Amino acid sequence: MAKKHVLPRLRPTQALIHDAVDATTYLVDAGHESTARSVVGALKIAGLGTPAKAIDGVRRFMTRGILGSVRLVNRGVEGASNLALESVEVPEAPTVPQRSDALVSPVGAVDQLVGVLNGAVGDHLASSDNGLDLGLRLRHGDQWIYGDPVPGERAVVLVHGLCTTELSWSLEAESTLGAADRHYGALLEENHGYTPIYARYNTGRPIADNGFLLADALDRLVEGNPQLTELVLIGHSMGGLVSRAATQQGAFVERLRAVICLGSPHAGAPLARFGHAAAEVLETIDLPATQVIGKIVASRSAGIHDLRHRDLEATGPLLDGVRYLFVAGSVAGGPEDPGVSWFGDGLVPVTSASGPEGADVTVRHLSGLAHHQLQAHSQVWELLDAFFTR
Repeated sequence: MAKKHVLPRLRPTQALIHDAVDATTYLVDAGHESTARSVVGALKIAGLGTPAKAIDGVRRFMTRGILGSVRLVNRGVEGASNLALESVEVPEAPTVPQRSDALVSPVGAVDQLVGVLNGAVGDHLASSDNGLDLGLRLRHGDQWIYGDPVPGERAVVLVHGLCTTELSWSLEAESTLGAADRHYGALLEENHGYTPIYARYNTGRPIADNGFLLADALDRLVEGNPQLTELVLIGHSMGGLVSRAATQQGAFVERLRAVICLGSPHAGAPLARFGHAAAEVLETIDLPATQVIGKIVASRSAGIHDLRHRDLEATGPLLDGVRYLFVAGSVAGGPEDPGVSWFGDGLVPVTSASGPEGADVTVRHLSGLAHHQLQAHSQVWELLDAFFTR
């Protein structure tokens, strides 16, 4: 049985600032420790190890006392600001128009910034119950829906990728699809009768967690709309993995007919693996700069960590009776050209985006498209149109 939906408790956005102050003090401490180890090591060689250790002990006591005081004051300020705003009712954010020109508006720019923050530190925002945590919700038209009635017997749910929001499906739509308000959802409604529903979620959380939340939201959707006989999931990049993870649970799969993944790293993304390796290397070099940079790289979100894995366990096997379309892009050339298969769309290799093999799997390659262009492009729409016409 689907869980009852509870809106995330909103906290003042200052919480993110306070958390950043705390994190900075720990990085400063790490830099001091690295420098001290280098100095003490040099003094040991010079035969001054004993006094150097004594002096370093005093240095450590004073530094950590000062940094601890900064954190204590920081927490006090946060507590005071929370207390002051405790009685203030913060309304749920309205939807931003699903148009390409909305992306360049002030409210659209803020929306995208929040998407980036969720991708970078979303797991921290979620664990600290920060008001900037996007959670996971579904949108139909200009309304957030929680099992509310939606029109039609068929629905398509579009799931965005890392560090974005549902507005990314309208990226450059005016130039690539012919109008600011044309996006895959609108086109599928117009040409194939699918009700478009957009997911909005915290991309910094683990893919398994977001898969669970999406499955729960889709269960509530079908429970509140018994007339829905057909569901299709379309995911871009990470959104394809979250969609696959959702299909491993939930009653909604009984109505699931197809899963479409656009530039999704089914076999991992090299840049994510590079970031993991770089963090390990940097943290083994005992110098202040590399130690601090290494800790920053290593502190990237759980969602980004997940992207380095090949065949992520949370996505599970492909389902019988469900059609799959895996679309791989490349910035130039064909998949057989040297280097193109590995470089792919600039973020995801062709081989990774081609997904696992299965009985009802269609794989398509589009050349001349970068990763972000797969979200809104006429070439992709032609593939979708043909797939839904079958």
